[in-house]
Amino acid sequence: MTDKKNILLALSIISFLLLLTAIFVSFDEIEAFGMQFSIIWIPVWVLTILLPIFNFAEIILERDYISKRIVVALVFNIINMFFIIRHFGFEFFPE
Repeated sequence: MTDKKNILLALSIISFLLLLTAIFVSFDEIEAFGMQFSIIWIPVWVLTILLPIFNFAEIILERDYISKRIVVALVFNIINMFFIIRHFGFEFFPE
């Protein structure tokens, strides 16, 4: 039986693989929010934004025992965020 931790870890790994696919393979492009990007970026963005929230919620709800699977999933999510920031060239502190 799969539990929430396994599902979150699997979704984090899928998100990471989708991100690598989106970076190295070109797909049909659309324009939204003033940016042009491939269709594959939509699930990558959704997973990258929502999964850390679910992982933090799981950590907060189970304070007595922090699972290694949740921590690994959170690390995958942080790596995804860094790759997205680097790929799109976001500048948080422009001069």
